[in-house]
Amino acid sequence: MLEKFFGPTVTLSSGRVIPTRWVGEQHVREDLGRIFSFADWVRAIRPERRMGRATTLGVEGDPRRGRQPEAVS
Repeated sequence: MLEKFFGPTVTLSSGRVIPTRWVGEQHVREDLGRIFSFADWVRAIRPERRMGRATTLGVEGDPRRGRQPEAVS
């Protein structure tokens, strides 16, 4: 997201050009101690009861239900 707002690089007052992503990663490391992987985030999700109650929508023409949409005249 930083790159979207600030561009791919930032130029310091000294003239040194550094990647914006590096600045963001350093900030996260300082606050959280490390960069978390996608797997880390997924493992941290705590399923709730409502998450296991998925149902189909019953849409006409759903091949799983064996119905085909009716022809329109």
